[in-house]
Amino acid sequence: MRLAVALVLAGLAVAARAATVEGQVRHGTRGGPMPNLRVQVLGFDSEQHTVDRSTRTDANGRFRFEGLPSPAIYLVRPEGKDFTYPGTPVAFRPGEPDTAPPLELKVYDESSDPKGLRVAQIQWVIERDAGRYRVSQRARVANAERSVVRVAEDHPPLLRVALAPGHGEVSTPFDRLPAGVRIAGDGAEIRGPVFPGDEGLVIELSYDLTPAAGGALETRILAPDAVDELALYVQDFGVEIDAGALHPSRVAQQDDVFFQSFVGFDLAAQAELPLRVTPLPPVREAGTWGAIALAALIAGSLAAFAGWPVANARAAAAAQAPPEVDPAEAALRSALADLEHDYETGKLSAEDRARLERELTRAPGAAAPDAAPAAAPTPCACGRVPAPADRFCAACGNKL
Repeated sequence: MRLAVALVLAGLAVAARAATVEGQVRHGTRGGPMPNLRVQVLGFDSEQHTVDRSTRTDANGRFRFEGLPSPAIYLVRPEGKDFTYPGTPVAFRPGEPDTAPPLELKVYDESSDPKGLRVAQIQWVIERDAGRYRVSQRARVANAERSVVRVAEDHPPLLRVALAPGHGEVSTPFDRLPAGVRIAGDGAEIRGPVFPGDEGLVIELSYDLTPAAGGALETRILAPDAVDELALYVQDFGVEIDAGALHPSRVAQQDDVFFQSFVGFDLAAQAELPLRVTPLPPVREAGTWGAIALAALIAGSLAAFAGWPVANARAAAAAQAPPEVDPAEAALRSALADLEHDYETGKLSAEDRARLERELTRAPGAAAPDAAPAAAPTPCACGRVPAPADRFCAACGNKL
């Protein structure tokens, strides 16, 4: 309750106001109003002061609380003959109205018949704490009947929730067990009241378990009565878990802590599940020079692996490359190819083609036979001076 108040009201610095809570108490099955029934409002104000007031319902089952500190959070609950119902939470936050919507609270007849009861869920959370294993165990009992089920202290319990064998001292929230729950031996005995609904009764317990040799945890999860669902969460600080017939589930996270999780369904009465949690051995660290050598070996292997395709491609390209050609010969081949192209496209006559071919293929330094001085080219009409072999002007395209 204090944790909820801290989450809602922490850090608020506002002026205190007066709030009102009102409503009606009715019978859960017959529907009529319940007169002269005690109703309690219990809570904490913004300064964590306890507020505890009570009143009785009028002839129409109505109740009203005025002048309650606000902002605050409250639990409003009716009382039975010698027990108190779970109640309904009401919160007043800054800037919100100081009158809550009318509440409708329900009360029920009592029964000692456990036929509608079942252990709906058991949850184990195991954490490592100062060399020990800390177990937080939560059990939820559902009541399918529309009555409050309970039996006297001298009667056998309605249900039992087993604790781990060899457990240490059991602690509970606010150091209090729910009404009608008692720790006896290796289990919690439930005699009620168990209220109608899926959360007819909730038990929360914590205790330590001493590890075995090597820091392992060896224990058993017991179910004296049938259980609809079993959920197991083990803090993963580097452990191997053998949870027997439980099925591995997705990894859970709370804050920065990870938990391996397991689930089981429809456990029969007297079920027994062995559980072993074994810390994994630490990873040995290699020496400095050994680490350097290993890193160099890995780097060299990666470089060789990465470079192999490139080197292989280069070798293949070299094997397929044509033999090297003399630059002068390559230039001559290119000039003869251009000459042939100009002749085929009509830029050169047969005579010019033959003449230029002779000039290109004669030996270097040799004079052309009967060579006459070359006449200066005649400029084009556009003014450009063409090359001697041009038949068309490169500037305007006119025929020369």
